[in-house]
Amino acid sequence: MAEDFYELVKEIKQFNNEREWDQFHNPKDLLIALISEVGELADLYRWLKPEEIEDVLKTPAKKVKVQEELADIFSFLIILAYKNDIDLLDALKDKLEKNKKRFTIEKSKGVHSNVLEGFKRD
Repeated sequence: MAEDFYELVKEIKQFNNEREWDQFHNPKDLLIALISEVGELADLYRWLKPEEIEDVLKTPAKKVKVQEELADIFSFLIILAYKNDIDLLDALKDKLEKNKKRFTIEKSKGVHSNVLEGFKRD
């Protein structure tokens, strides 16, 4: 699986280099693009009731829209990572290990992380 990921990163780099887009990919603009794509994904779910969200995933055309936005997000995240010389898989593994220590099963099983972090909903 890791090999597939690194092949995907190479393919994205090649795609951008062939179009000479790499010159436009600075961290600030990539972050703004990433935020914009997350906003487009959020817009697909805005104001939906739980049962309507289930409908989104059961409707092929709607699911494709979600899939496309997730792909855009993933692509910009990959580019942002490699432009900052960060190996996303290693970063994710490291973060998961930190979270295992921070949110032990005994302390956090079935508990929303906001509660664990001291945020309370009124």
